[in-house]
Amino acid sequence: MIFSELTNREIINTFDGSRLGLLGDSDLVINSRTGKILSLVLFKRGLLGLARGRSESILSWTAVKKIGQDMIILDIGKKGL
Repeated sequence: MIFSELTNREIINTFDGSRLGLLGDSDLVINSRTGKILSLVLFKRGLLGLARGRSESILSWTAVKKIGQDMIILDIGKKGL
């Protein structure tokens, strides 16, 4: 699977059902030696999808529980964003 196939997938937290955005609006941190994904960087958005400063959340890739056809399911528990 290539990244462009994932960009329009919604990111959902299973703990509270919150929608965290689209993968295409996020960044991935990748180990340059192994090519493995280490973490997902989510940027907080304001009204109308505009960025609100430099607010971001870095989540371990291990939080990803399932990549489905339309969404990516994360379990980030009570800590939230």
